[in-house]
Amino acid sequence: MMVSTAHAALTITSNGANMSDSLLAAIRTHDTVILDGTKGEIILDHTVVLKHLEYKTIIGTHDACLRTRFRVTKDIRTMLDSAHVMDLSTAGDGGLLSNGMMVREQRERKTRQLLIDRFNDPDETFRSSGGIQLSHCRHITIRGLRIQGPGAIDVSGNDLLGMDHSMYISIDSCVLMDGMDGNMDITSQSDSITISHCYFGYSALSYDHMNSNLIGAADRVVADRGKLHVTYAYCTWGEGCQQRMPMVRFGTILLDHCRWECTTAHPAVDVRREATVIINSPSFGPGVQTPYRTAPDAQCIIR
Repeated sequence: MMVSTAHAALTITSNGANMSDSLLAAIRTHDTVILDGTKGEIILDHTVVLKHLEYKTIIGTHDACLRTRFRVTKDIRTMLDSAHVMDLSTAGDGGLLSNGMMVREQRERKTRQLLIDRFNDPDETFRSSGGIQLSHCRHITIRGLRIQGPGAIDVSGNDLLGMDHSMYISIDSCVLMDGMDGNMDITSQSDSITISHCYFGYSALSYDHMNSNLIGAADRVVADRGKLHVTYAYCTWGEGCQQRMPMVRFGTILLDHCRWECTTAHPAVDVRREATVIINSPSFGPGVQTPYRTAPDAQCIIR
């Protein structure tokens, strides 16, 4: 059952402290939450997870920005370089962390262990750095908001904006930067999603894993068949994006009048298992060496 007990609108400004829990409470109890940026960025210690909510509107005004408290600082990037993390495999050779967690990939294992040791954080709280996760939600609108992540880093952390088992979602005129894992991932039978006039990118905060937008989590998740209908209209993937703009499994995706202004040798649009992607009037910048790639059981239609 969906929960909708809200009526009036509520305006929120920054108090300079962690506002993850207060923002969650506000969205639960009000139909419309207006995030006002006049007092600065709204800081989140952890991802705001919205579960089983419907008919909610989140609006940003006066350059409102949600920002994660944790950041991939220059010191962290220097530490990773000193450990030659970028030379390690992302395809296997993982192992156990000191906290007992098993990690599949060598680079991720090394990165996570270094951060555990640096912050004396066996619970790996840094991995919960993200913006908003929609889970089993319906009829949600997010508009005019900037969400600033900690910087992309290979720790299997949270997405900046994620959706699972959610339908009738509209994301409009938002800027999503430096998601730890992805900037916006749509998975687990989510459907009827519209993303319009949004910008995705990565700044110097990001270290690796600049994989912006995933639709469909894995080839084995066949429950996604017949779902994942997503439209991107007039969206831009900017500098720093390396892959997944988007990467799609099973879904039917329309990319309408979108722009790719990044520099990458990887496929920008990656069409994988049983996916159909229609690209209408695209604009690929000169730095995009591979605009798209299509799997044998998928189709990519350029118009």
